[in-house]
Order: sequence, then structure tokens, then C-alpha cells
Amino acid sequence: MKKSLIALAVLASCGAAMAQSSVTLYGMADVWVGRTKADASIGGVSTSASTSVLESGGFNTSRLGFKGSEDLGGGLKANFNLEAALAMDTGTNGGLSFNRQSWVGLSGGFGEVQLGKPWTPYDDTRAMANDTFNANFAASWTTWQFYEDNPNNTIRYNTPNFGGFSGALAYSLGEDRAASPTNSSSSLTSFSLNYANGPIVAGFAHQNQKVESGVAGILASFDSTGVLTGLATTGKTTYNLLNGSYDFGFLKLVGGVNQVKVSPDGFADVKANEWNLGVDVPVGAGFDVGVGLARSKTESSGVDLTTATGFSIGAKYTLSKRTFLYAAFNRTKIEDETTPGDEAKSTLFGLGIQHNF
Repeated sequence: MKKSLIALAVLASCGAAMAQSSVTLYGMADVWVGRTKADASIGGVSTSASTSVLESGGFNTSRLGFKGSEDLGGGLKANFNLEAALAMDTGTNGGLSFNRQSWVGLSGGFGEVQLGKPWTPYDDTRAMANDTFNANFAASWTTWQFYEDNPNNTIRYNTPNFGGFSGALAYSLGEDRAASPTNSSSSLTSFSLNYANGPIVAGFAHQNQKVESGVAGILASFDSTGVLTGLATTGKTTYNLLNGSYDFGFLKLVGGVNQVKVSPDGFADVKANEWNLGVDVPVGAGFDVGVGLARSKTESSGVDLTTATGFSIGAKYTLSKRTFLYAAFNRTKIEDETTPGDEAKSTLFGLGIQHNF
């Protein structure tokens, strides 16, 4: 009898411990089929090419992830997240590299600390109020300038939510300091202040990317035609974003403005002024339409370099809580302001399906 009671007590204690810890497997499978077309006119010579494709991640990037939490008592929790990008069209995953997220940390009444490779606060703020459902084919994603969204070696802090207000701060170490004591390491700093309550969403975010070692990859610059290239010298890039949305019920209005400044050492600054505007409309039961328009204009020393304009429209039809069908269209044009008549256009049309698990 005593042995039975002891066994039951041990099982009960193990069950309680297991109830305080959880690990979740989750993922997203997104595949689309369609057509892409590229047109260009350079120096009076026109070219055109189109391709039929079946690809992964038309609406959102396909992924596989693990996340978990352990209750440490007193309101303190240990958390982790590992997330890998998947290519559904080829079945590859880059050797199961957790390149989207890989972090561990603690959370409690003080907020949350994450250590590893989380998303930057700037990226979160941009994604929370973006045109055309924030899908991969949204106008702002094909026109606005590149930024580092989930750098390595990052320390991130998220504040608690105060009546809809929340903030985040992240610092990423470059770990590339040269032997000379006069040099410093590359780094990335990002912070945000957001408000989300009822129909209103608004946010401000800043990001500063510094390269000190001459290693390309953490910082981006523009060449003479406005194409983004790795910066092979020291310098910094700063981003300032203000965006938001208001849900009227019968439609949601989305908009934002962004300014990018690239300051490579020894070269003139390059600036980009960017904006986007979008409308999401629920048409019927399970059917929604999103439209977006975006622009990015670059200049240096008072001289216009490029103008990129994008238009996107998407439609979603919900089949269940985890699965929906979608149609996508995007048209983007980049004009070289230094050489009138030189321009490049890209067009995308696709139909896809996304399943979440």
C-alpha cells in the first residue's frame, strides 16, 4: 500500500513538473504558381523576359519552428524559439539552418529578454502595419530599400504592454574588431515604440547599422543605378519609420513613411525617402482584398538617383482557421533619374495556397 502511495506521489509530481513546461512544433507551408516578367530599357535598348514558376513563399515565407516555455516560479519563465525557412518547391531547408529565429531568454513582470538571433524591433514595427496584408508581394517590400531584419549576436529587450503601448530595444554585436586598438566592431541598434488598442495601430522605429571592419553584409549602399549593393568600406545606415493603420470595420487603412540614410566613410551620403499606402477590404464571408501603393526615391548631394514605384493587389479566401487560398499581383518600376529613359520593370502574377500547423 505504501509503495503504491509513493508511486502515485512520484507520478503526480512529474505531471506537475511537465505541466509547467511546454514545447510546440509549428510551421507554415506556402506554395504559389504563376508568372514573372522583367522588362528593361537601358541606353535605348529594350529587353524582356518572362518565366512560369512554381515557388515557395508567395504570401509568407514557408517555415518550420520549435518554441517552448518553462515556468520557473514567481512569474519568471524561460523561453526559446528555433525557426527555419523552408523551400516547399524543392523540399530543401538549407540543412535545417534556423536562420529565421534562434534565441533563448527570460520573461516576467519586467518584460522579456532574448539572446541569439531574433527579429529587430524595426522589422516588427514595419510588419505590423504594412500594405497588402504585409504579404511578400506587398508594394513596400518590392520598392523600399533593404535592411537587416534578424542580425546575429543580438540582445533584445521587450517591455510589458502598458494599455496598448509597448517598446523594444535590440543591440547586435559585429564580433569583427580588427587587431588595431583604434578600430571598433560593427554593430546594429534598433528600437521601437508601438501602440495597438482597438482599431488603432501606430508605431515609430529606428535602426542604425554600423560597419567598422570593411566587411560587406550588415550594411547596404546604392550603386549609380540605384541597385542595392554590399558596402565594402566603413560607414553606417540609419532608418526612421513611422507607420500605422485604422480599422473602420468595412475597411482598414494602412500607411507609413520611412527615411533611409547611407553614410559610407569617404563618400557622399545617399538618402531615400519612402512612403506606402494601402487598403484592406473584407468583401464577403472569408474573402478579403488588399491593395497597396509604395514609392522610394533616392538622391545624393541634391541629385536625384532613382525612383521606384510599386503597385500590388491581393485576394484571400479562407477555407479554415489554418488554410487559405490567395491571388497576387505586383508591378514595380525603377527609373534611373540620372539617365532619362533608362528603367526596369517587374511584374508578378500568382495563385497560391497557405496551410498553417
